[in-house]
Formats: sequence, structure tokens, C-alpha cells
Amino acid sequence: MKILIVSDWYSESMGYSENFLPMAFGKLNQEVHLVTSNLQVYATSTDYDKVYKNKLGNSQTKTGVFKNLYFTLHRNYSEVSRYGINIIGLEEKIKKLNPDVIYCFEINLLTTALLAKLKPKYNFCLFCESRMHSSVFSPPTNLISKVKFWISNRHFWLEDVINNVDIFYPIAPDVYFNITNYFCIPSEKCKLASLSVETGIFNSERNEVSVTRFREKLGFGDADIVCVYTGRFTADKGPLILGQAIDYLHEIGYVFIKGLFIGCGDADYQSQLQNCKGCTTLPFVEPKDLPNIYHSSDIGVWPLQESTSQLDAMACGLPIIVNDTVEDVDRFEGNGVRFKKNDFKDLAKKILLLVETEQRVNMGAIGANRIKQKYSWEVFAQQRLVEFFYFVNKKCTLL
Repeated sequence: MKILIVSDWYSESMGYSENFLPMAFGKLNQEVHLVTSNLQVYATSTDYDKVYKNKLGNSQTKTGVFKNLYFTLHRNYSEVSRYGINIIGLEEKIKKLNPDVIYCFEINLLTTALLAKLKPKYNFCLFCESRMHSSVFSPPTNLISKVKFWISNRHFWLEDVINNVDIFYPIAPDVYFNITNYFCIPSEKCKLASLSVETGIFNSERNEVSVTRFREKLGFGDADIVCVYTGRFTADKGPLILGQAIDYLHEIGYVFIKGLFIGCGDADYQSQLQNCKGCTTLPFVEPKDLPNIYHSSDIGVWPLQESTSQLDAMACGLPIIVNDTVEDVDRFEGNGVRFKKNDFKDLAKKILLLVETEQRVNMGAIGANRIKQKYSWEVFAQQRLVEFFYFVNKKCTLL
């Protein structure tokens, strides 16, 4: 089967769906092509230079066709407008590659609208993933906001998207609710499909020597409990809430609890993190280097938004703390604790619930096993292929 994955942007050194999903399909002996723009992830963000440039370089990168072991990467020039990112030459790529299946990301993108319009012409099967978590999606609440929502999300394109996408994959229950209620995606066309983990990289196999060296390098003692956060240092992600919780714990005598923050962000925000007692910040690292960081830590904490990093940390055997508005609770049952959103003192209390080593180890084992059984990219790709083959065969039968 020939699978074409279309993503508005792509960065080789990140750990998102567009990085691991093409590899997962390629490992299952499918012909896989990833078509994207010449933009790095978050290239259109006003914070790109502050948050990502040190890790990814310039927001635009070179175009061309690049082959690796599992898939072929096609980078095309792009145009950015108020409607979104336009991958120039996308239709020509589809015509040339003639895929059986196209997989894309998010229902309200210019790219998805174009693919939906092109489907009848080129007769491919079309599948669309959605990540519209309630933590990042603001639904319209009155007539004026509904009109603006209607215009800004280009509902005049949604009819094609609804009619021509074969299956929508909301990645969590709250995403399912948002796309069915606010975008009118038919429930019968939706299938819950959580994001997954590259378990060949993220797993519970620790290198004790590397762990010891890393902790010693950062000044963490054997008795210290390290709470780790990875991602952007921005208010919408809320790592400062964890920093404030660690600072508060130090104030009341729990100086053995430390905070480790991996990422980058606004200089002022990062400075606030660094001023919190017991907290250490490090820049972004490659995905291959993250497992040792998770193995060297004791608790994973993501104070606000959902993140694939939570799953990666779970795969490495960390218990997880998230806020009480996170709705995808299946991920964290038995291996996670929830705190009152934006309440750093309550977060501090929840950290103290996990000071016993045996409890953390047991919870971490539950999470690691769940990831291996339910959330690996290998399992994800196998499940998607069954559905792809069904629709491809159905299309062939109708022809």
C-alpha cells in the first residue's frame, strides 16, 4: 500500500506524530511518503525565535526530496496567509505519487480542505487526525463569537471535509466532543485513537551508569526526588506552576524535592523559573536523549496542557501529575495523580503523596506496561492499516 502523510510543517529533531508515524508504517513494509512545507514546526508562531530557533535553526529550511530507511520526505515551498499554510505543488505531488491513502492532521486546516476537495478527482482514501483538546480549544459562547468562529474556521469548507474524509481520529474523548459538537463532524465517522510512543526509544530499560552521571552532573543526590517537565517555557504550558510548587516545598522544609525543566521560552518566563528554589533549567534536547532524562527523574509533571511528552515519560516508568481538567483519564489511571488547576500549593501536596520510592516504582510500572500494550506507534500503525485496507478494498470493489 502507498501511504501519503501530509503535514503543514516538519522538524527532524522533534517527537511528534509526523516524525514517528511515517516510520511506523515503513517498518510494516508499506511505501510511505511524507509531504510537507519548508517550514519548521511552529514556524508561524510569534515566539518561534525565542522558543525554537536555538534548537531548530531558521524557521524555513531547504526544499527537496530526501529518502531515509523507512519513508521519503518531500519538502515543498509554502505560502502563509491568514487562512493558514499552503503547501505549493501539493496537488502535483498527489498526481505523481498516486497514493492509496492520505493521512493528514486537523480538520480546520487549509491543507485538509484542499485534500478533501481533491479526493474525488484522484480517488484516494482520506483519514484525518484531530488534537483539539479542551485545554487549547475555546468554543464560541455567544452569537458574535459563533459568527467569528464560523468565519475564522472557514465552515464553508467543512462540508467537503465532512463528506470526503473516511475516518476522523480524535486523540482523546474531549477532542471527540469538540469536533462533533462544534464542527459537526458525524460521530459515526469518528474513532478514538490516542497519540502513541516510539517504544524503541522510550521504554523502562535504564542505564544506571548514565543515570548516575546525569544526576551527579546536575547536583542531584541519591535521596533527591526530581520532578521533570519537558516542553515550551510559556504561560499556556504552565511550567512555572511546577516551579512555584518546588519553591514552596523548599520554603516549608522539603529541600530534597527538585525541579528539572527541559525546553526553552521567553527570557522573562525562563528567568522566573530559574529563580524558583530547587529548580534547574536545560535547553531542548533530541528525542533520543530524553529517555535518560526521564530515567534520571522520579516524577513527571505537566501542569496545564496535554503533551505527547507525558506518554514518553510514562513509557520510561515515571508516575505522572496533571491538572484536574485533563479529560483523558484512561492514560493516568493507576499511574497518575491530579491537582487543582493553577494551584501550586495543591500541586505541592500531590508531589508529597509520591515521596515513597516503592509507590513511584509501582505506579511507573503500571504506566510503562500500559504504553507498551496500548500506546506504541507499532500498535497504532497496525490498527490503522486494518482500517486503511478496508477502505481501499471497499473503493476497489465499488470501482
